[in-house]
Amino acid sequence: MDAQTIEWSDIPFVLAVCETGSLSGAARKLRVNHSTVFRRVESLENRLGVTLFERLSHGYVMTAAGEYFLQHGQKLQERMTRIQRELSGQDLRLEGVLSVTTTDSLLYLLSPVFRDFQHKYPEVEMRLLTGTRPLDLMQRDADIALRPTQNPPEHWIGRNLLPVSYAVYAHTDYVKAMQYLPPEQHRWLQLDDSLRQSPMNKITAAHKADLAPVSLTSSVMGMFDLARAGLGIAVLPCYLGRTCPELQQLHPPETKNDTCLWLLAHPDIRRSARVHAFFEFATVKIREGEFGFVE
Repeated sequence: MDAQTIEWSDIPFVLAVCETGSLSGAARKLRVNHSTVFRRVESLENRLGVTLFERLSHGYVMTAAGEYFLQHGQKLQERMTRIQRELSGQDLRLEGVLSVTTTDSLLYLLSPVFRDFQHKYPEVEMRLLTGTRPLDLMQRDADIALRPTQNPPEHWIGRNLLPVSYAVYAHTDYVKAMQYLPPEQHRWLQLDDSLRQSPMNKITAAHKADLAPVSLTSSVMGMFDLARAGLGIAVLPCYLGRTCPELQQLHPPETKNDTCLWLLAHPDIRRSARVHAFFEFATVKIREGEFGFVE
């Protein structure tokens, strides 16, 4: 088929006949006259030099060319509808799915921010994804990432919200129990090897005695829970450590170990109303909130 001989306005008429199997059905679907559908289909077939339908007593049946037109015509129509919707501003409505990836500890802390955003924009369907694996916004694992990092990928669109500090904590009962023990007997809680480049593991290495026992966990919340249970010493984000009054800070944070809390978005959707609304809402709430990201 020569695409140059097809007029965009012909496509809905042919597709309507494909879908309804008759001129009258297509006319009702499109709210036009029976003769209009007949004329547009005949004209297109003549220009293409193909037969799209077999004219039978019980209706119009697609030929192989008609089935090909249906398959590809529907895709073209969907794309045109999407273009028209976006150009006419329909995508500016605050509704639809918004996927946000964050860490389990940030979700624990910032749940009120997500709650308030959802209450303000009830038509937005929020999907909150947590985990430690690196998510690829370019592959659309999520629309937005809220993560602590020192080096956000250059191809993401982002906003540096504020610094994140880390310090050494232990339960007050554990502090009392270990005060007369040598450092080699102080148990440390540590992230597993897949996260050994984290500031928490670097700080642990600076303070832990070489022969001290270690208990590994795969998540920051895991370390937090084990520290609260009194199992050992843990390096935690200050925003997490300060939420538990039973945890005692053993060493103050050092700014050289700080990371930054970044709000990042997929570049293709940076003008999305949903993304823009969340960026503005979360920025104000997090920067002005009493979340304790720094001491």
